[in-house]
Amino acid sequence: MAPTGQVSRTQVGRHDLLIKELHDEYGPIVRINPIHIHIYDPDYLDEIYAGGKHKRNRDPWFMHMSKSGVMTWSLIHTETHEVHKQRRAALAPFFSKRAIAQLEGMILGKIEALAERFKHLLATEEVVDLTYAMSALAMDVVSSYALGVDVGNLQRADFGKDRLDAHRTAGYIRPMGRQFKWLVNPALMWLHPDLVEKFSPRTAMLSRKLMFPMESIQAAVEERDRRGGKPLEANARTIFSDIHDSDLPQHEKEPGRLSAEAAGILGAGNEGTARTLAITLFYIYDSPEVLKKLRKELKAIMPSPTSHVSLEALEALPYFSAAMTEGLRLSHGASSRMPRIATEENLVYHEWVIPAGTPVMQSMYLHHMNPKIFTQPHQFLPQRWIDNPELKSRYFMAWGRGSRSCVGMNLANAELYLTIACILRRFDLTLYDTIRDRDVEVVHDGFIGMPAFDSPGIRANISYELTS
Repeated sequence: MAPTGQVSRTQVGRHDLLIKELHDEYGPIVRINPIHIHIYDPDYLDEIYAGGKHKRNRDPWFMHMSKSGVMTWSLIHTETHEVHKQRRAALAPFFSKRAIAQLEGMILGKIEALAERFKHLLATEEVVDLTYAMSALAMDVVSSYALGVDVGNLQRADFGKDRLDAHRTAGYIRPMGRQFKWLVNPALMWLHPDLVEKFSPRTAMLSRKLMFPMESIQAAVEERDRRGGKPLEANARTIFSDIHDSDLPQHEKEPGRLSAEAAGILGAGNEGTARTLAITLFYIYDSPEVLKKLRKELKAIMPSPTSHVSLEALEALPYFSAAMTEGLRLSHGASSRMPRIATEENLVYHEWVIPAGTPVMQSMYLHHMNPKIFTQPHQFLPQRWIDNPELKSRYFMAWGRGSRSCVGMNLANAELYLTIACILRRFDLTLYDTIRDRDVEVVHDGFIGMPAFDSPGIRANISYELTS
């Protein structure tokens, strides 16, 4: 194992590249600081990210947790296995495949609104930032479902770019937030945004956006109280009104706790989904042969460009499904290393015994770019998933793994499949001044993979609307 303290220099947000250098020198297991062990071995994933009876805690330092911090209130930041299990059980039914299947009509309605915007952009010959456009779609979908309030980003001229910018800010301040927990705890929830703005305008912008779920949840609670504690009518119910009426302990249903949960869902359902959609579109329209194959396959179930199709039908298309999986791999949704702490068992890796209580991890970026698993890892090659089905069952990690895998993956998957199918079948896009190294690939790791700070975005012209 490498000696402690080897990593002392870093590119902003790309600690993983230095970790890879350590592995190249010392082997598959290294201690990257006094408390963290990183294992670069794809066949050890199921031990680190275990499910079932194996208990795995989050690492409080890595997830910016403090005893009084709001970051501990959401599912994604929950430290202990027991509390996480309780919170996940309350949310999981809303994100099951069956529940998401019932949302297809709503999702298709938002996609149709996006298509109308694309038709307008075609007429005006304007350049569109695909990440902002996809963020508008994702935000309108997730806010409608979670809070019953469509924020209307698809109707805004700039696609509501301020909301995505606010969520990106959370990623930019994460590295500092691990050292200064007040930056992402009291600063975001307890201090007034006007005060925060004096020392960090970016954080103030994020703080203002976080007020939105708090206000919506508080309004639902007040409406319930006005009804004498009776549940809301069916047409007024949302994820969080149902959770408020669930059998969770009362302290888990306090507005502040639910607001933090909502902020986590909105954040995960916005930026991660948006970037995956934009990156997948980039690679498809940058690969004429891939685009040709996808359109041929789609035409079999979508005879006209405006045909509606179900998620189930799209998932049955081999090449289309492979392209979506490849898009997820290369978008690096959660690109960071993901520490897990085995609380009741020692982990054994070859001749090393790792004591219970030790944070152990793998970098999701390094894993998905491992050339020993994914040949030509930087290339968009959907065929790899068809030629080797074992890749997906053993090594696909876009949604995580084990008891803490992404609870919202079925919603994100539905948006990905339905949106990409609609756009490919209806529009020709011409990429505009998009540089892969700057605008598409991961340049900064803010938990979610991010482009260069000076990136103008993944941009395109809507060049043609298909008629057949």
